[in-house]
Amino acid sequence: MAYQWDIFLSYPRTQYVQPWVDNHFLPLLHDHLDALLPNEPRIFVDRAQPVGVDWPDNIKSALKHSRVMVAVWTPPYFRSHWCIAEWESMLAREQRFTVPGTVNQARLVYPVKYSDGRNFDERAKSTLVKDLSSFGYHLPNFREAIAYIDFYNAVRDIAEDIEMRLAAAPDWHPDFPLIDVEPIVQTGPRVRLPRI
Repeated sequence: MAYQWDIFLSYPRTQYVQPWVDNHFLPLLHDHLDALLPNEPRIFVDRAQPVGVDWPDNIKSALKHSRVMVAVWTPPYFRSHWCIAEWESMLAREQRFTVPGTVNQARLVYPVKYSDGRNFDERAKSTLVKDLSSFGYHLPNFREAIAYIDFYNAVRDIAEDIEMRLAAAPDWHPDFPLIDVEPIVQTGPRVRLPRI
């Protein structure tokens, strides 16, 4: 086996993030990557699974066979057991293939901040992210806004960063770790919201 996907897109299926991904982020990311990569970009999105597949196994297989992950971070991301399992799986792969003492190694998780940040997992709070929170408009007419030009340029920058990360990804290995969702369900979400 080998890599089947360039990118695994990890995001919470909320009423605002999913339309933003579908209407704006994913089409621009695909188009910008298409202008950079030698082959058409292969991006796994969980909503595009074939009818009849065992979806949990299909998601795990896609994650295991993806070079890098783009994670769209918002507080519901860190309340989603599936999102946490996806993120921790890719972090475990990063740790396994990090060479001690090497500076500026390409990371396998590219985090995009959709909103908030105060209510992220503690590990996420200390991670540099690409902040797109000022472009978090999920309605289709966002394309007509003046701010869309800045969003367009920001996603182009993301595509350029990802191009380098794809080239630096480790060779595919059948023993890439996958974190099971069940222990995460049992321990509960990692985000601790402030008491009112």
